[in-house]
Amino acid sequence: MQGKWLENSGEMAEKDTIEEDGNSSHREHEVVFKYVKSNFFRVIHADGAWGGLSPRGDIHISFYNERAAIPDSSSFTVAEEGIVKPEQFTTSSKLVREIEADIIVDLLTAKSLHNWLANKIEALESLIQEAQKEQKEAVKVDDQKTA
Repeated sequence: MQGKWLENSGEMAEKDTIEEDGNSSHREHEVVFKYVKSNFFRVIHADGAWGGLSPRGDIHISFYNERAAIPDSSSFTVAEEGIVKPEQFTTSSKLVREIEADIIVDLLTAKSLHNWLANKIEALESLIQEAQKEQKEAVKVDDQKTA
């Protein structure tokens, strides 16, 4: 069914390719995806995630950010002389985890996401190590100049 959709989508480019040995040829299909932002697209900040397995066997992830609670209410007391006393705030909690988005993925998507994250983590750690190495080398040069 997926192949049928791809064949009928109008987004495939067909081309003949000759193998390196020069004897065989085969057809390749290029599938092009255009990225479109939905009407609800936004950038969110996540400090963590909570979730588990859904009743249908998917993985459910709720991304949240953490912050100090916004007051539930506030009040002023005004004395008879017209003096306004400091505002008083009432909160039911001091900290809040605000759920920004719920994401539900199947096993195949979760594995792809896992691999993608692992690659991004590896690339970021490599950049951090390189920056730390350059910083240490710069400190050595500065120490040699002042000595």
